[in-house]
Amino acid sequence: MSSIEFNSPSYYERAQEEKQQQTIMLLGGLSAALAVIAGVWLAMRTRRPPTRIQRAEATLANAAARAEQAARTVRKQGPSVVERGASRVEQAARTVRKQGPSFVERSGAQVEQWGRSLRKNGPGVLVNGASRVEQAARTVRKQAPGMVAQSATRAEQAARTVRKQGPAKLRAGYQQTEQAWNRTRDFGTEVGTQAGQLIDTSRKASETVVGTAQSFTEKLRSRFKS
Repeated sequence: MSSIEFNSPSYYERAQEEKQQQTIMLLGGLSAALAVIAGVWLAMRTRRPPTRIQRAEATLANAAARAEQAARTVRKQGPSVVERGASRVEQAARTVRKQGPSFVERSGAQVEQWGRSLRKNGPGVLVNGASRVEQAARTVRKQAPGMVAQSATRAEQAARTVRKQGPAKLRAGYQQTEQAWNRTRDFGTEVGTQAGQLIDTSRKASETVVGTAQSFTEKLRSRFKS
């Protein structure tokens, strides 16, 4: 591009137009951003929590939906459930109608038999039980004091024996233990002495054998030399 084009008035006009367009676009973007921020701020300011009426309406709507669902479930499954329950009741009633009289008759006969046994054997069983209890009480009344006195006498005699003979037996046991310890010590000393004597005897015998062997060796050596 030549210097004539830079100095021409059309070039400056185009540059100014481009700057104006850039400025307009920048201002438009800023305006849009400010508008968005203002809208968000206004929405946040105008937003309010639900009132009591709105909460009540929401609760009522939820309850109505649950009730409708429960009614639908009953409408679909209710007849079959009622039919099964009625069938079970009918079967139970039929069983009672068929087996009830015989069961009641057997139960009544068994109760009557128990009553007859109680009427016949009850007094005797009661008398026998009372007699056994009375006999046991009489035995305890007669023998218990003697048994207690006898046990106390034995305990007293045992305590007296321990008090009189305990120290002597303890002293005798101590003396026997001491005598056994002395005997063991004397026996150990005697064994040690005998072992020492045996060692001395063995050493002397060894010395004698060695001396005899040396003298015999010297005699042989002198004989060979001569």
